[in-house]
Amino acid sequence: MMRKVVLIVIALLLLACTLGALCACESFKATPIVPAGVSGPVESNGGLVVKQGKYLYFVNGYVGTSTLEESGKANWFGEVTKGAIVRVTYKEDGTLDTDYTVIVPKTVTAETSYAGFSIYGDWIYYVSPSAEEDRSGAVQVDTLQFMRTKLNGTGTQVIMSLEDASSVAYKYTASALLWYDSTDGTLYSKPLNVKRFKAKDKGDVIEKEVSGYTFIKNPKYNPNASTIADYVLYTKASELSMDKSNTLYISDPLGAKKTALIGAKSYADKKYNVKVLATDVRAGVLTVYYTKTYYPGISSSGETEGTFAYSFDKDFVFDASKEVKLADTELSDLFPIEGGVVTTGSNAAIYYLNGDPKKSFGDLNLNEKLIAIENGYFYYVKDSKLMFFKTDDLSNAHYVYTSDDKIADNSSFAGTEYYDGYVYFIQDDDYKYLARVKLATLDNFYASTEPTVERVAKITADDQKKMDEAEKESSEEK
Repeated sequence: MMRKVVLIVIALLLLACTLGALCACESFKATPIVPAGVSGPVESNGGLVVKQGKYLYFVNGYVGTSTLEESGKANWFGEVTKGAIVRVTYKEDGTLDTDYTVIVPKTVTAETSYAGFSIYGDWIYYVSPSAEEDRSGAVQVDTLQFMRTKLNGTGTQVIMSLEDASSVAYKYTASALLWYDSTDGTLYSKPLNVKRFKAKDKGDVIEKEVSGYTFIKNPKYNPNASTIADYVLYTKASELSMDKSNTLYISDPLGAKKTALIGAKSYADKKYNVKVLATDVRAGVLTVYYTKTYYPGISSSGETEGTFAYSFDKDFVFDASKEVKLADTELSDLFPIEGGVVTTGSNAAIYYLNGDPKKSFGDLNLNEKLIAIENGYFYYVKDSKLMFFKTDDLSNAHYVYTSDDKIADNSSFAGTEYYDGYVYFIQDDDYKYLARVKLATLDNFYASTEPTVERVAKITADDQKKMDEAEKESSEEK
């Protein structure tokens, strides 16, 4: 009898192994990478490139979901190089070593242009389309997986899985994953200080019936210092149906501390509908740029009183007498700078917090957000080209980048990024890898030589073969 039971058990195990071989599943097991990354202060957090210690971590090119739809295995952990998170030694002079190493072998993507990947402590936090297939074999790329992997490439976990992320905005902080669901106006917080996650658990509700939100950017992270840049701003409409005013709140990442910043009692004469346009954090002070719209009586037509700014300290106390009015109209595409903000578009100008008169850009039409200010120059992208002009000559812009090496327009992916004297971008060619241009080499408006484009990438064997063949054909034609 015992022999018969043993034979049955063995048969079941063999059957399980056979089925496992036929229906292989994605595994997150990995051999630790040596040397491992070192936890500590982080720079340029939340985008295409992140600097920590002696390493630069970056998204190794762009891979669209159409490619991943062909096979779930195309995005299996361990099988990915293009689109993965790679690191390379970042030298003191800004040059890169050649030790490109895949740390997260998983396709990294983003649903918004401001959310890439982040590093907090010993973990890399990112998002990736699901590699799972349904019964018909269709890859579930519409399902977004929020994930983390240790700096040594091990310990990968799925923090949360959302079946339809098209209506979702998110931001990683040191203590929680913040995300907003526009389908029902709910703001969530999912704590990260746990050993195991329930992927279907949405986290804790910070607030329901939210009418607007703003994730404050936190490009610099120091584990030994807390920062209000981890907080989130949101608005809630008045509970009275005919009242069009709202209240602006701020919450810590865990939703434990929520404070009303501007509301019905903030002004003696009127109640307003507040709309946040931009935020800026400098030296522990949060500056919020916003519009105020007044709705007289029960009117559905509002009167915008202009664009304003207010600088909050850590106590988040609002004093209407210290509010700064920047313009009589609503400004757009704001780029905060030291002491003020730049607005772009047909009426581009600089507005100052100290009350100085605005500085107009003259006839210059930017029509794009600025990406950097360095050494007396403004830099921005227009028509897939990097452009720049002197800060003291606001009406004279110049191309510095040619159509042969255009900046790829990936509106659903992390966009052009500035860090430490370089502009990083996805190169718009046949390969879509990350590239960079050193801004210091662009100091001559009328130079006949083009800027040097440096590819920042661990190139796959297939792409390298294509590059070599293309170069050979080009040489033969000459």
